[in-house]
Amino acid sequence: MLGISPSTYEYYESSRVPPAEVLVKIADTAGVDLRWLLTGESHPTARVPADHPALQRAAKMLADHPDAAAPLAAFLDILAASLKFPPKASPAQAPAAEPVPPAGKDTWIPILGRSAAGVAAFWASAEDARGVTKLEQIVERHARKARHAAPAAAALADGPAQPVQIVTLNEPDADDVVQFVAAGSLRARWPDAFALRIDGDSMSPDIRHGDLVVLSPSVPAAEGKPAVAQLVDQIGVTCKLFRREGETVHLVPVNEQYAPQRFPASCLAWALRVLARVRP
Repeated sequence: MLGISPSTYEYYESSRVPPAEVLVKIADTAGVDLRWLLTGESHPTARVPADHPALQRAAKMLADHPDAAAPLAAFLDILAASLKFPPKASPAQAPAAEPVPPAGKDTWIPILGRSAAGVAAFWASAEDARGVTKLEQIVERHARKARHAAPAAAALADGPAQPVQIVTLNEPDADDVVQFVAAGSLRARWPDAFALRIDGDSMSPDIRHGDLVVLSPSVPAAEGKPAVAQLVDQIGVTCKLFRREGETVHLVPVNEQYAPQRFPASCLAWALRVLARVRP
């Protein structure tokens, strides 16, 4: 009745919040209060009055233009995501930027490649993958040569955001590493850490296209947490929410436009938990 697949509905019941238009459809179909559906509370102590001008405008718009439900829901999603971040200072308030010297080399985390935040793709045959340098081979080797540093912000998976630097080299090192994340606390906590740049928007808005994710070979994927996974014979690696049920691995995107993927556990080469997200 909701017009969604059983597998998608299963994820909504287990770990994911449905988008606004699906929640409205669930409430209408089941005849339940939308606030109760979201919070479990039928009569909260603090609520927006039914005669609030914004609610009246929204109700009138939907009554006059039912096809506006999806665009309105999309706008609410964008607004909700924007409220998670503190407002930026206006140009008049922002201090003038000054060159920042690179942090000590012992704080550098190498950026070793890219991770697709999209649908996993595979080599047509094992022959096609011969001679390809594996990411785990690169992780074992990295050097240190600095040129300049640029400011960035790192959001820890289990802590507050902190300032870091993106260090760019004069020239690629022996392993073709050109950039590093200079983050002393991250490097001290995970000495074997490395970073990957995210391609795609399947983890948006939590992890966006162009963000960096910090990983460690010593920290495996955790249930329900963002992770970078390598599947057997896969082209590259992929970043998704990680779930494992028995002998089945679920790679679940945050972006509702992408469908979850399921694989036998035997197809999983490795999976590492995302320890921090760096947004240049």
